Amino acid sequence: MTPQKNNTICMKNKFIRRQFHVIMLLLFITPCIGQPVENMFHGAIRDKAGNLWFATTLAGLYRYDAVSDRFTNFTMKDGLPTNNISSVFEDKAGNLWINTDKGVCRYKASQPDAEGKFISTFSKNESGCPYDIGLLAEDRKGNLWFGTNGYGICRYTPNPSAHSGLSENDSAGNAFTGVFTNFTKDDGLGSNFIQCILEDIAGNLWVGERAGGVSRYNPATGRFDRVSGACFSSQIMGIIEDRNGNIWFANLYDGLCRYEPNYSGTNGTDSTRQAAGPGKFIHLTEADGLCHNFVTCIYEDTKGNIWFGSDSGKWNTGGGGLCRYDPKKNGTGGSFFTRFTDKDGIRLMNVWTIVEDNDGNIWVGTKGGLYRYHSPSGRFIDYTFKVNSRGN
Repeated sequence: MTPQKNNTICMKNKFIRRQFHVIMLLLFITPCIGQPVENMFHGAIRDKAGNLWFATTLAGLYRYDAVSDRFTNFTMKDGLPTNNISSVFEDKAGNLWINTDKGVCRYKASQPDAEGKFISTFSKNESGCPYDIGLLAEDRKGNLWFGTNGYGICRYTPNPSAHSGLSENDSAGNAFTGVFTNFTKDDGLGSNFIQCILEDIAGNLWVGERAGGVSRYNPATGRFDRVSGACFSSQIMGIIEDRNGNIWFANLYDGLCRYEPNYSGTNGTDSTRQAAGPGKFIHLTEADGLCHNFVTCIYEDTKGNIWFGSDSGKWNTGGGGLCRYDPKKNGTGGSFFTRFTDKDGIRLMNVWTIVEDNDGNIWVGTKGGLYRYHSPSGRFIDYTFKVNSRGN
């Protein structure tokens, strides 16, 4: 064999070995790193049946059945208008509403135990509420409130003689039998970009905005009033009401803002509590033990603990983090916050959604992974690979 042929064979063998090593490396590390782009989890709920639903940017919608420990993935092939899901919401009737970048659809089961189907409700180009919808909420009167990206809020008031919500009779799959009302900055909103909506126990409707702050609906005037709170940032990522009636606001850039409507004293140990008086705002930041001031999501569990997710905004910083606020520590002299790090099992710490299952387990969705908290060990179990494999 000539030297030239020997060299050619050696080069081919080296190339084959390099390709083999690359393939083996990918086979071993892919299950570990998950799918950072496709599996960006940024919305989750627990439905009335106890299933967990997770919204993702490009991988559609995941449903987790705790009984079978199985994930089911729904995508465009199952009837979704797109695989980019911004949020998922369950109404009082048990219908799931899925907000996407191409409109809103509803998931409805034909029978309680049967697999459902996705019904296209309306797109951005249809009448009624023809806007880029990012979220949805339902008030105690059965009105549906659609938050949009750039067009304010759209309220749907059902026809009292019709079924609750939307019927299913027109060519698009759903007929609007009620009235749509659109609210914008001209109607008192601080911004037309809506991030979150909450109706509190007293019936007040709170709205968190991007580049606007917080507004609250005034039913007497039919307008929104700006809420002046010294601890609001320009972008509100989430609003919840805790079991004590306090309203929590997640600031993307400046920590947390807690509104105590019934506060009238100086008790408590919060270092940033404002002066005594009814209805005070409390500002909590990294200086108070918060894991990061870029708060992206907020959730109260059944024990009364409040969980906060954060995003550093940078991939190379290790993420924003996850922390838990324990109100029972009030007055004990200890820190209110427990901070979780990668040492506790979460590798990708840019957290965007938190939800609790029927067994009291906390699930955390990040930019690239899904994790479940194991209370006895105090650690998180990585479910990312199980999600990627659909659990089948």
